[in-house]
Amino acid sequence: MTTATNRPETNEDFRGTKAFTSSPEAVLEALSTTDGIAGWWGDTIGSAAEGGTFEVGFGSGRRIVLTAASVDRRRVEWIVEEAPYTPEWPGTTIVFDITPAGGGSEMRFCHHGLTPQLECFDMCHEGWTHYLTSLVDYVDTGVGHPYRHGRESRDEDGES
Repeated sequence: MTTATNRPETNEDFRGTKAFTSSPEAVLEALSTTDGIAGWWGDTIGSAAEGGTFEVGFGSGRRIVLTAASVDRRRVEWIVEEAPYTPEWPGTTIVFDITPAGGGSEMRFCHHGLTPQLECFDMCHEGWTHYLTSLVDYVDTGVGHPYRHGRESRDEDGES
């Protein structure tokens, strides 16, 4: 992880790749249903189906509102509509590309617009690192590590 004083001079979006022992369909379910998203990220209401809008909560009224711009068997794309505690996020796009790999699957993640120049980058880098690992754990074992008000040891904002 980089800090504000030694961040790389790049406009590169935050990216990550994760491997799953589970099928691409299981990964897709965790990204396209409110129960699935709640299992690895935070309490979720609304509709995460294509064209739907959903909200992920992080306690004390803190939330992120997203639109599911695209949901198909190999790609999920969310557009951030509102994120009051991470004001750099609205208008950014979160993309999950899912492919079969070995007996399971691989997911390539990109948060387009989340770059090292943003004030929130360090916190968001740490948060996404945690929540993407939580996604793998949720899909592969049924137990993720989402934000749960009063039980999560992550930073107070919970937004990553």
